[in-house]
Formats: sequence, C-alpha cells, structure tokens
Amino acid sequence: MSYRPIGGRRQRSAAWQWALIGFIPGLFCGLGVMIAVMLEGTLPAYFLPTSEPEVVTTVVHVVMTATEDVNQPTPTPLAQFIVVTATPDPASASEVISAPPQQTGSTGEVVSVSVQATPIPTAVPAIVTPPTPAPSSDIPELLKVVRSLTVTIPGGAFVMGTTPGEVTEAVRQCITRDAGACEASYAQDSFPAHQVTVDAFLMETTEVTFEQYVAFLNVRGPDAHVNRCAGFPCIQTQNESRDAPIIFDGASYTIGAGLSQHPVYAVTWYGAREYCEAVGRRLPTEAEWERAARADDGRIYPWGNTWDNALAKTRLPRDAPPGSLQVGSLPLGASIYGVYDMAGNVAEWVSDYYSERHYEERARQGDSLNPTGPINGQEKVLRGGSWDGLPFFSRTVHRQSARPDEFLRWIGFRCVEDPPNEGAIGSADLNPANLGVDVPPAPPANTAVPNAQPTLPPPPDANQADDAGAAGSSG
Repeated sequence: MSYRPIGGRRQRSAAWQWALIGFIPGLFCGLGVMIAVMLEGTLPAYFLPTSEPEVVTTVVHVVMTATEDVNQPTPTPLAQFIVVTATPDPASASEVISAPPQQTGSTGEVVSVSVQATPIPTAVPAIVTPPTPAPSSDIPELLKVVRSLTVTIPGGAFVMGTTPGEVTEAVRQCITRDAGACEASYAQDSFPAHQVTVDAFLMETTEVTFEQYVAFLNVRGPDAHVNRCAGFPCIQTQNESRDAPIIFDGASYTIGAGLSQHPVYAVTWYGAREYCEAVGRRLPTEAEWERAARADDGRIYPWGNTWDNALAKTRLPRDAPPGSLQVGSLPLGASIYGVYDMAGNVAEWVSDYYSERHYEERARQGDSLNPTGPINGQEKVLRGGSWDGLPFFSRTVHRQSARPDEFLRWIGFRCVEDPPNEGAIGSADLNPANLGVDVPPAPPANTAVPNAQPTLPPPPDANQADDAGAAGSSG
C-alpha cells in the first residue's frame, strides 16, 4: 500500500526547521559559557582596557550586634558561642563580618562594634643614619679631666716627603757625626716630595701618659686590657709580661709614680685608637702629623733644620741613660705650634696603613686633600723617632712602621681632634687616681723591627729606672 501526499502534491523537507530550532539555543548557550569564562579570567578579554585599573579605597562602617545562638547547648561559665550579625551603616557600603567564638560575661549580652576599614600604607624604606662621634657629655668625667690640652694646627697646603739631597745629608751626618750605620735605603719610602692639603685640626700638646692610660683602663673595668680594644689587646700588664710596668690585681690598674708622667709605651695601635676615641678624639693621619711637625717652612726637625741633642730624647749623647723622659721635659724642642716631643721620646702611632710605595702613588695623583693613606695593609705608620734611635729617625719626614698588635717599648701615641674644641679641660699634671707603688721599667728591647731604626746595643746602665735617666739627660 502506498501513501501519497494529501492534496496530491509533494511536501518540502522539515530538516532545516529543526536545525534552526537547535541552533538558536545553542548559540545563546555558547555565548553564555564564553562570557562566564571571560569573567572568571581564564580567557583574555581583548575588548577590555589594558591599562592598570584604578585602586579605589573604600571606608566601611559596620555595626555588629551579638546575640545568643539558641541552637547551641546551654553555655558554661568558661565559654559561650555567639552569633554576630553585621548591619551596614546606611552611610557606607554593605559589609558582612563573621566573628569567631568569643567569651562573654552573660547570656544575651549585646555588643556593638564600629569597624572602619582603612588601606594599608605603602612601606617606606628605613633611612640609615651613619653613626656620629659621641658627644662630650658621653665622655666619662675622669677621662675629661686627665686628657691632654690641645693646640690648633692651621690647615693649608704643604710639601710632604723628602728629597734625595736631604737624605744624602742626613746619612752623612748619621755616619760622621753620630757614628751610626744609616743607609739611604732607610728613607726610600719617603720619596718623592709631593704637595698635600689638610684642614685645620687640634693636636694634643703632649704624648699620652701612663697616668692617662691607666685611668682609661680603670674606666673600662677589669680585664679591659686583654681584648677590649676593638677585640684586640690594648696593652700588656705584669700578668702577661714581667717587663710591663702596669700592675693589674684583678680589680684595678695602677702604675708607679715614677712613670705616671712618662709617655705610655708598648701600647698596641688598637689600644691607642681606642683611648683616643674614649676621650672624644682620634689618632692623627700621617699628613696631619707631618703638618704639625714641619709647619709651613718644611723644617727637618720640629724646632728647625739643625740638630741639637738637648732638644730631643734619642740615643744621643751615648752616655745618657736609655728610656723616655716625662712628657714636655724639653720645651725648647717643641714645634712652632707648641707641640712637645715630636722628635724622640717615643715614636707615635698614626691612623694610616703603611705602604712603601704610597708616596709614589700619591705624587701621581697630584695635590691630595686630607689624605688618609692606603685602604689596607699589614702594618701601621709610626712617626717621630724615639729614645731608642739616632737623630736620623727623628726627622719630621721619616717614616717607620710596625704591626698594629705589637707591644714595643719605644712606641706610644698622641690624639687629635676636629674643631671646635668645646669644653677642653685637663692637664697632664693632674693626678685624680690612686696610682699605687713605683714600678721599674723594662730594659730596652733589642729586636729589630721592619722599617724601624736598627736597635743599638744597650749601654751598661740599661737597667736604670726611667726617672734616673730623666735626671741624667736633662742635667
């Protein structure tokens, strides 16, 4: 049996109608999925702006009301749960805040809390301020009293170093006049002469004494000499060396009255620097030291260009007892600025590291302002010669050096200060501490030191006390 279309004509296919009916919902469905994915951030929204969105800070005020949760079991005295509902402040945006379980004082207590949301400020890096020198008020009163007086050394340009002609003459005098064995090579590190400029500063008129240094140790407290100078030893006592003149009994430090006004010796470079900083001062630079000794006219000795045995304590005259003199004992040998013992007595630590070729490097650079020496090294510079050397080593231009941790009997120091010198008091003649009994000094050391004067054989009276030597030399 066959079927034919009603009406006797052929009907069209309805497939396209069904396709249309299925396409429209599918289209809307796909668009919805894409929009959802884009809102989630999985796909890039190319049609959205690419600039950074503006950050808007909103302050929200919320009033929270705490009521008892009736669904919880009967509360105990130790804990109670409350339900916190947040009612937005009409004047602000809505905010819902949930609170963790809290302990309350009674059932049904109503707590109203206003919460204000504020933006977290951007972190600002901390500004690191470099340390400044301790003000005068932080210096212990005892150290203010005993520290030396100072004089002003004017700033300016001057010629530092020596010349071949000056060295030739110094060697000749050492050999013919002083019966020494000096060589021109001893002055090689002082070449060439070159110009430097320093600012004005204040220098102590005398070398630091045993009295002053013992006061410093007592302020620091027991065992200060062992490792309290920047972690290094400051000086030795009789507990470490039988030849050391300082006595430490486990509680305090003392020095014999016979040496109290003599320059402290066998002090390490660290011990010298620490003392200067404790009294509000510092070690001089090598350029500052030479400026104070030479003045503007480039003198060879602090008092002039002609050597005089009576103006400095050195190995001459040879029959004089060895050892130092009391500081300031030879006022006619002072520099033009009134600084004593810049030739002889004890050699003085300065702040600079030592380098044999440093003058050559500085000369190539031209005029240097406030030079401070090499940035590192194995030794520190010494200036001024000592009682243990000939006049050749006490010239204002001569350089010596030693390791900063050495204990050498012919080495001491003095301090300088940057102006102004407010509140400078004290005198080397003051004796506020009980300094104990007299202690005899050690005999001279005979150990040769690199770049130092060759130590001469000690005379027969080498074991004589320093005070006796002072009387014999100044008579």
